Amino acid sequence: MKSKQAKQDTVPVVDMQALQEAFVELVGERWGYYVARRVTQQDMTTATKDQAKTVRDLAKAVNTAIEEYIANASDDLRTQILNGRKAVADAKKTLKTARAPFQKKMSPLAKAVRYMDNVAIPDSLKELGHPIQPRFSLSDWVQDAIKPKQK
Repeated sequence: MKSKQAKQDTVPVVDMQALQEAFVELVGERWGYYVARRVTQQDMTTATKDQAKTVRDLAKAVNTAIEEYIANASDDLRTQILNGRKAVADAKKTLKTARAPFQKKMSPLAKAVRYMDNVAIPDSLKELGHPIQPRFSLSDWVQDAIKPKQK
């Protein structure tokens, strides 16, 4: 009976190389999600460029009218501001509708990256024997890498 219990109590030795390869795949998967989100975001920006410009232009016109109204109040400016706000709200709805399919694609990618950063990668590092610890000073190679380049 004791030999059977001894076999159950022994923990199989984990293959460190397999864990390291799994970690490399995990980090690669995380960066794949990140890049896919960025590409989708660039596509969204390109596809909704005109709608975004319209929103910015209308908002700028409303802000200018508000400044003028503060300096020199008139009924015409007040009407212009109210109508401009309605136009901005409608343009924002149009922009949101145009961006919706892209946002639908980006949302799970962003959640996946956040999960990888907050759970999967730290747990994997802990499993590999390298738990995350706060580092308040930069290593030499990082300091060199982020140093502004001399022109």
